[in-house]
Amino acid sequence: MKVICHAAGKSIECHPHTINRPAALLKALGQTVIQHNLSAFESLDEIIILKGFEADKICELMGDEFKGAKVTYVDIAPESSLEDCFKAFAGNLNDEDYLFMICEAVFSPVDIEAVTAKPGTRLVKDGQGCCLLHMTAQCHADIISGNKTVKDVAAALKPVEVQDYWFSLKYPWNYLEANVELVRRLEGQNILAEVETGATIKGPVFIGRDTLIKANSYIEGPVFIDEDCVIGPFAYIRKDTVIGKGVQLGRMEVFDSVLMDGFTSKHVSYAAHSVIGENTNFGAGTITADYRHDGGNHTTIVNGDKVETGRRKLGAFIGDNVHTAIGTLLYPGRKMWPGTSSLPGEVVMKDKLE
Repeated sequence: MKVICHAAGKSIECHPHTINRPAALLKALGQTVIQHNLSAFESLDEIIILKGFEADKICELMGDEFKGAKVTYVDIAPESSLEDCFKAFAGNLNDEDYLFMICEAVFSPVDIEAVTAKPGTRLVKDGQGCCLLHMTAQCHADIISGNKTVKDVAAALKPVEVQDYWFSLKYPWNYLEANVELVRRLEGQNILAEVETGATIKGPVFIGRDTLIKANSYIEGPVFIDEDCVIGPFAYIRKDTVIGKGVQLGRMEVFDSVLMDGFTSKHVSYAAHSVIGENTNFGAGTITADYRHDGGNHTTIVNGDKVETGRRKLGAFIGDNVHTAIGTLLYPGRKMWPGTSSLPGEVVMKDKLE
């Protein structure tokens, strides 16, 4: 099977975590989205990656080969229409069927296999298309000739309803929800780390190699902790938490959050229902608020507009290389752009863009 991966978009609505990376490079339990999706295939003939925004990062990750399949790149502008995208890679096809996948979503191996097995199909969830299409040569010819739009062709494909999971990464809280649902699929305990006497680990947990769990830390699964981390002493890692590579936590409490690679918090702090970016540092006493006093759903600003999140609990969304000062308090749903910082004792009431 030849697979076309669209990984060129800017995913503006998922800021701040897609300001400096395409959504395809966000991680889902230790793998990037594009790796997660492609790993579902038992056999791959060729991978064609449409690259545009932060293209060098895609090339550096994927290289020239993945799972034994040749990787070819096609340059497109991030704002290109789907029609232009299909025309851009037309020269890489030889009158053959292929799978078209937009890597701004996380697909399950079960559903990828279902669509792969049936030419002329599309994955749908509750009647809505999921940007995973099994295109026939005739479908592609109709688009290239201009006889039909991509939307028309997709609508004519036979729907295959999602049986397992499909997570759109449209908004930053969707990215959190995707990781939470994946970590809830962990079974048993797979602990490859060193665990000091006095640490407590309960429930489904994965802990990677070269990680150290220090004494008196408490971990209640489901929890995923990647390699090369130092956790504790006295860290409290609550359920539905995903911790990336090289993270260092002291007396921090974390709940239902994603801490991306290289995050550091060596003093007392708290994060819940949040996504914290790579190489970000929490100063002592940094706390994310997550609950409205009236119990209502949270709204947040996305691309200048107020958006209803549908969530009663919502923390902060903090980009890469952010430094919070001691005593920083963050209102629910607030964002900090990559490279920003706070002042000692600051209350972050609005998104911090600079």
